[in-house]
Amino acid sequence: MDAFLTRDAESKLIQQHSTHARRPSEHLLEVKYANGTKRFIDKPPHVDIGGTHWFYCGYNAAQNLHLIGHKVDSLFSGDILRHSDGKTFKAGHTILMSPAGKKFLAIEQQNGLDGEDWAVYKLYGKKLWQGYAGILSTPKKNEYVTVIAQFVNPSWRDEDVLEADLSCADTVKGKLSLHVGKASPRWFLPSAC
Repeated sequence: MDAFLTRDAESKLIQQHSTHARRPSEHLLEVKYANGTKRFIDKPPHVDIGGTHWFYCGYNAAQNLHLIGHKVDSLFSGDILRHSDGKTFKAGHTILMSPAGKKFLAIEQQNGLDGEDWAVYKLYGKKLWQGYAGILSTPKKNEYVTVIAQFVNPSWRDEDVLEADLSCADTVKGKLSLHVGKASPRWFLPSAC
């Protein structure tokens, strides 16, 4: 599920899921859940990179959840809303569910920054891992941090292993894996770029 939406794209999703969501006014989004309605109210300034803006991004019937896009100033993120009780949980602008749906990868991005921030959560629960989706340089005095490689094309190998391609200068250099079923999740990297 992806929360990078324009208002036109959101309008089409609301039409598809009209029993779940509606936008009664330009800056108010209402999402119905089993026993009520959750209201998401935009906050000024109502400009591209300013204020707080909410977007309806769809419903996942298998997981019984809604993805609500959430843009705060320059951060593109999102929340999931559990349909059964209306409880919300932090997510990202894009979420990728594990095969059994017990975990998910949440992807966020600050506008203007190279790369994304990734986090792995248990569904409706605790954060298992969080970090930059890539490898950064260790700068010396008077140097800037640079991106050495980025993690791209994430996918779940199984319930406990998230994989991604390691990309250096837009060339895939191998696959890496994050083992989240262990006490201390860490990436297992191929040879460096």
